[in-house]
Amino acid sequence: MNTITIPSSLTPKTLIPFSLALNTHLETSENCLDFKYLGHVEPFGMLFLSALIRQFARKGREVFGRDFKLTASNYSENEYASWMGFFKSFGLDHGNEPGQASGSGTYIPLTRLVVNKIKTEAREGFVHHGEVVEAESSRISGVLTRHSGCEVSETLTYAIREIFRNVVEHGEASHIWYAAQYWPTKNKVEISILDEGVGLFNSLKRNPRLNIQDNRQAVFMALQPGISGVAKEKRKKSDGDWRNSGYGLFMTSSLCQLGGGFHICSGSDAISLVGNQAEFSECSFDGVAIRMVLDTSSITTLNEALESLRNKGEKIAAELGNSDTELTASKMSRMLSKTV
Repeated sequence: MNTITIPSSLTPKTLIPFSLALNTHLETSENCLDFKYLGHVEPFGMLFLSALIRQFARKGREVFGRDFKLTASNYSENEYASWMGFFKSFGLDHGNEPGQASGSGTYIPLTRLVVNKIKTEAREGFVHHGEVVEAESSRISGVLTRHSGCEVSETLTYAIREIFRNVVEHGEASHIWYAAQYWPTKNKVEISILDEGVGLFNSLKRNPRLNIQDNRQAVFMALQPGISGVAKEKRKKSDGDWRNSGYGLFMTSSLCQLGGGFHICSGSDAISLVGNQAEFSECSFDGVAIRMVLDTSSITTLNEALESLRNKGEKIAAELGNSDTELTASKMSRMLSKTV
């Protein structure tokens, strides 16, 4: 029996390298997840680790078939993770089911949305799926802030909506996973969202106007203004106001950089944006995982913030020019740091 020791703190800094280390354990058919050191957990950490475990189990079954066994030990002491639905989200029979905890004005437990359910609800209501996503995003932000209509609630709704829409429209995923925590006294809110779909590289490759050379470039391009997995002339006219301009991830990541932070992982690469600093790192994740941290004291009127970011986005889009431009790691870092 091979032991896989879970990091003591579930943060991007520990879990992104852990995603690479986890693959080394696929050489053994019997593995045990040891949670004895687990202490600090965050919404992103629980979502990301849960998905990593699900993916590890799937790959193990592909390699070893019925001989593959995955067990767990020393997990019963972490009451917060149990309450948030973390353990049952990857198949361990302990704690709440995902979405079972009632939620409050400070947190949203690990929750799973079925993408086909969103599309079916939109079709049966004769509305664009963006309206269904908007309603769900508004509900989530309302739970976190205890009311709707305020600047914080409007900003959270916008950020959640743009990520959800990207999954529904481009991710080819069956589910959207999300969790959130709000710390009013710290002026801090974290929203984490992930899917286990095709990933950014495969999504953006569908746009013939983009010359995407590798996965790292795809993750970088996804955060640039005006970039979409669907060519502009192929977008449906019937989408009306919901036509995706390709500015969603640029806007949300820029909003998070105003005193907060933004992490995105897809395929073999991750990008961390904190303030004016951009950092690339290697990871291993099938799909797209996003962590958004907002400084609520820095949130101004959303329309004003978005207008300012649109102006900056247009300048960045012009600088990016055609997609054949050679994008070195240093150039990508400089461009990412210009987004705020």
